[in-house]
Amino acid sequence: MSSTLLDPRVLDASNLIPKTAADIYLPIAIEGQADTVGTAAIATPATFTRVDQANDAFGPASVLTSLISAVLTAGAGPVIAACSAKGTAPTLVQRQAVWEKFESDPTIRLRLTGSELQADLVALAQSAANADLLYNKQIALGGLAAGTTKANLITAATAIAGGSPQLVPQATRFVLVGPGVYDSLGTLRGGSFAAAYAAAEIAKNADPTNDLDLWVIPSLSGIEVDSFGLPLFRRKVVSGTAVDDFEDLLQGGVSPLQPSRVAGGVATTHLRTVYTTNGAYDALYTRVIVDQVFIDVRNYIYDSEYLRQPNSESTREHIRSGVAAILAERGEWIQPITQPDGTQGYSVNVTSSTDNRQVTVGYSGVVRRGISTIKVAANLTIPV
Repeated sequence: MSSTLLDPRVLDASNLIPKTAADIYLPIAIEGQADTVGTAAIATPATFTRVDQANDAFGPASVLTSLISAVLTAGAGPVIAACSAKGTAPTLVQRQAVWEKFESDPTIRLRLTGSELQADLVALAQSAANADLLYNKQIALGGLAAGTTKANLITAATAIAGGSPQLVPQATRFVLVGPGVYDSLGTLRGGSFAAAYAAAEIAKNADPTNDLDLWVIPSLSGIEVDSFGLPLFRRKVVSGTAVDDFEDLLQGGVSPLQPSRVAGGVATTHLRTVYTTNGAYDALYTRVIVDQVFIDVRNYIYDSEYLRQPNSESTREHIRSGVAAILAERGEWIQPITQPDGTQGYSVNVTSSTDNRQVTVGYSGVVRRGISTIKVAANLTIPV
């Protein structure tokens, strides 16, 4: 039939496009390189709910489109994305032009980049720390190129953390994921894709008490293998000594992926930040919990319109009781402490400045750790 008809009719040209959907609790923003055929303007963020939108904006063969596709296929959409260059690898300055826009968006919680260069990841960690200057709580994830050794991953984690002494704001807001992974088609992808798949699972997780240890990541068929066809990182025996690559990487500030317990898949080992000065942030979800409690308290104050109320004893008591209720609801996240009267609670207090222009909300508690090791201590007997 001709595409141009003279016979007046109404034709059905509708298409049904599958759209993966899920409730997203930590929205993702991605920056990367676009193809020249993409219609998107450089350094202009937009929201994407379908892969075909990314194909048009950034080109179907671009790394940026592939990362968006990975996140949307995992059910972690919508995604905010922007290209930093077209048809050529972006410079760090070009990437930072996009990152500055992401830093100012309070809805963004997780950050990804198409770069697998150590220097760019160091700068991305600083960008996540910059967002905190505006009290926008963001965490960046990234990875290095396929083939990166254990030693080089640990070196990169140290660099991202700021060397020695470590820079706490950026070190606690970056997760370095490795090694490379094989996608559902068996194609080897670098660390930026490993980070994207991990970020999708983090974005969908509504329960911070679930730290996603040993969490199976869908749509991946394996982690990178060595020249012998064995997983690049594994638990092994070398010259009669047990070597645990995953533990070495974790101690070095890296969040390694491992083969799943069911063959042919990929799972997390443990997700942590690159901060290794002490054990305060050796679990990513410590960072998530601390951030989320602040956000929940902040939203409660905004939503209750306390900023337009008088600084009176009644108002301060309302704030105090509301914050106490928020913390009590999150008792599985934050453990209460013994208060001066001997009861268990969060020592919530709301005090006024001497000029009555400001009130300070204080609270105390202990972030609950997830279980990292379970020892089986059997004591068996046998009749003889």
